[in-house]
Amino acid sequence: MVYTEQVRQLNSEANLINDTTVYTRNDAAWGTIHSYGNITLSEDSLVVFKFTVNTPSAYRLKIGSYYVYGCFVTGVKTGIAFVAAGTYAVVMEQKNSGGSGSIGYFQLGKAKFSDVKNSNLAVYASTISLTLAQRAPPSFFGTLKNAVFAVLVWASTPGGQTNFENVGDALTNGVQLSVDGVQVDWTTRIQDTTSDETACANFYGSLSVGSAHTFTIGKDNANTVVHISIIGCPWLLAGVDNQPVTLDFPQVSTLYVTLEPLDKDPTKNSKIGKVRAVSYGDATDFYSTASGTGILSHTYTFEIVAVSDVSVFVNGFGGCISLVGVDER
Repeated sequence: MVYTEQVRQLNSEANLINDTTVYTRNDAAWGTIHSYGNITLSEDSLVVFKFTVNTPSAYRLKIGSYYVYGCFVTGVKTGIAFVAAGTYAVVMEQKNSGGSGSIGYFQLGKAKFSDVKNSNLAVYASTISLTLAQRAPPSFFGTLKNAVFAVLVWASTPGGQTNFENVGDALTNGVQLSVDGVQVDWTTRIQDTTSDETACANFYGSLSVGSAHTFTIGKDNANTVVHISIIGCPWLLAGVDNQPVTLDFPQVSTLYVTLEPLDKDPTKNSKIGKVRAVSYGDATDFYSTASGTGILSHTYTFEIVAVSDVSVFVNGFGGCISLVGVDER
C-alpha cells in the first residue's frame, strides 16, 4: 500500500504577478520605478518573489506598508515573506546611487505548506516567540522532529548607514539576531553601501518542533526601524542539514521524498543514514543520497538498514520538500 502526503499544497498555490517588462528610472530621491498593482490574499500567506536587477542602483520592494527586500548590485534577486490576509499594493522603489535604475522579469506568488507557524510581516517591536506544533505528519511516515525557521528582515536608520552584525562584528548602526537568547550569524546579508536604506538579511536555521523558540532583534541605534517576518516549517530547506521527521514505518518499506525549488533552484540534497562516531564524509555516513537541481526525487527501500536506526537529512537553501510517501510492505 502506497501512502503519500503533498506537504506543498499546490491546490492553494498561485502565481499572482508575472511581468517580464523592464522598467527604468533615474532620480536621486526615492520613488516608484514601477507599481505592480494590488494582490489580494484570502488568508495569511507565504509570499514568494523573484526579479532581475539590470543596472546598479538602490532598490527596495514594498508590500503594503512594509519593505521585504533591498539591494544595490545586479543579478537575479529572490525571497519570501509571510503576509497577513488582505489587499496590498506591490511597489518597487528606486533611487540613483550609482546609475539609472533598470529592473524587470518580476514574479510574485503565494505558496502554502502543511505544518507552518509564522509571525506576519510587521515592524519589529519586541521578542517574538513561536512554537510549531507536533503532529504525525502522515501517520504512515513518522513524527515531526525539526523545522527550518526563516527570519526575514529589512532595516533602515534615518540619515545613516545600517549593517547586519554577525557574532563578533562591531559595525555602524548594527542589527543583531538572537535565537533562544544566543546571538547567531545571518545566513545572508545585504548591507547599506551608504545611507541608501536598502539593508536586508535573513536567517535560516533548524530548530526543534514542539518547543517555544524566541527571536530577538538587537539594535545599536534605537532609531533603526526593522521590518520582519518569521516562518517555521519542516518542509523548507536551509543551507544546513535539517532532520524534518523521526521515521516510523514497517521494515522493507520504500521511502519517497521529493524536493523542489521555492524562491531559488539550488542544488538540493537528501541523505538517509547517520553521521558516524568518526565521519569520513557523506559517502560513508549515509546509505543513500540524492542531489540535484530542479525537481529531485529520492527513493530508498529499507531492506537491511533498520528504519529506527537512521534519519533523513535534507538541505538546499531556497528549496522545499513538496511530497513525502511510503510504500508499506
